[in-house]
Amino acid sequence: MRIVAKILGKSESAISKDVAKLSNEFTEVLFVKTKNGFEPSYYLEQIYPELESSYLQLVNVVNKPIEFKPQEYCELIHIVITDAEYERVVDSIYLKLINQFPKAKLKLSTWNRDSLEDLLQGNIDCAIHLQNERISKDIYQTTLKIDQIFAAIHRKYQIDTWDELKKIPFVFIDVPSWNEFNYRFEEILSPENRGEISYKIRVDKLKSALDIAKQSKIAIQLPLRYLSSDFNIIPYPNNVSFNIAYSFYCRQTEKHSPLIRIIQKMIEDCY
Repeated sequence: MRIVAKILGKSESAISKDVAKLSNEFTEVLFVKTKNGFEPSYYLEQIYPELESSYLQLVNVVNKPIEFKPQEYCELIHIVITDAEYERVVDSIYLKLINQFPKAKLKLSTWNRDSLEDLLQGNIDCAIHLQNERISKDIYQTTLKIDQIFAAIHRKYQIDTWDELKKIPFVFIDVPSWNEFNYRFEEILSPENRGEISYKIRVDKLKSALDIAKQSKIAIQLPLRYLSSDFNIIPYPNNVSFNIAYSFYCRQTEKHSPLIRIIQKMIEDCY
């Protein structure tokens, strides 16, 4: 016991307990106490070669690196992208994918109301969407870019203040899996200002919202990256900041897979 304890860096009592636990797992006695100390029983001597072989196989499995060859990967890669970001990143993502995965089939879809469940079920490999702290913890999220949402209106209407803007109807954008339960601006505005915004029309496409805001006297709320110099940016009252983040999504169980790590790096490079 003393020699084994020294080799394994344990106490003698710990080794004794380990042997007792092992004995409970087998149908026969493993060690017999003799004048020379503990010696292996006949049963242990018979099964030892097979035990050693099984142990070595297990060690090899545990230490074996996972081989992944992107150039040989030929399965479908399905990435879903939130509508607002789709046209901005799909071309660059496509070029990176065909370079790394020349034999794979690709599917780049727009995020819809079923996408979150499809991601959870493994029908989608990964996604780009707005960061959402309210979704299942089974989804892994990591930030790609931080932006800020502003209220705005076309310059031709010469509106420069919140007091003027709040009298104008808004176009609201519905974003599945982000603001379907409530509009996020209601959380950042003070209670006395929340009722000052009302919508004239709701759409689920960012491009449509921009087109409407360009063609008619209607206000809009968008991240800064989507607002051109055609629009006057109007600060929210009380200098309130409305921050959002674009995020990479995948299942928690897949975030360390070689495929997902390569795709994540590609998408991060696009941002």
